[in-house]
Amino acid sequence: MRRHRRWFFAAALITFLADQVSKSAVRNLLPLGSSVPVLPNVLYITHTQNPGAAFGLFPNATMLLIVIALFVSAIFLWLGRQGFDRRRVAIATGMMLGGAVGNLIDRIRFGAVTDFIDLKVWPIFNIADTALTIGAMLFLWWGAVAPPSQDTQKGKEATKHADSDLKVEC
Repeated sequence: MRRHRRWFFAAALITFLADQVSKSAVRNLLPLGSSVPVLPNVLYITHTQNPGAAFGLFPNATMLLIVIALFVSAIFLWLGRQGFDRRRVAIATGMMLGGAVGNLIDRIRFGAVTDFIDLKVWPIFNIADTALTIGAMLFLWWGAVAPPSQDTQKGKEATKHADSDLKVEC
């Protein structure tokens, strides 16, 4: 089952790099607390630091959040090393790993996560948060609900044919 590992690691790396580059740009170009409209009344870039989890939950629980992120990242890495039956699930899991590590790095380096995507009707978030959320939704949809891909179907058919060939020869 060591299939689609490259997709997993590519998704994780792309997510991680996009997250870290965007946060670095915000930290270097926008003073903490300031906001710049991208689409007025819809989307703003607002530089904030979140010492808690999503939506500001568990403020100042940085060490607990680091331990949880390390544990979750280890699980994602273990899954990635095992491989995936479906490329889509590999990509979704890679997105979650990249997001988890992106926020973990912020917590370790700064004691808080840099958030900047501001919709004004939702708590401010970042690319790592987006990747974690979308990755989890896709993982659930593709992993549990959506029918298997053609690659998976072909693999199962090939296994059946190989098994039947073995039974005939025995």
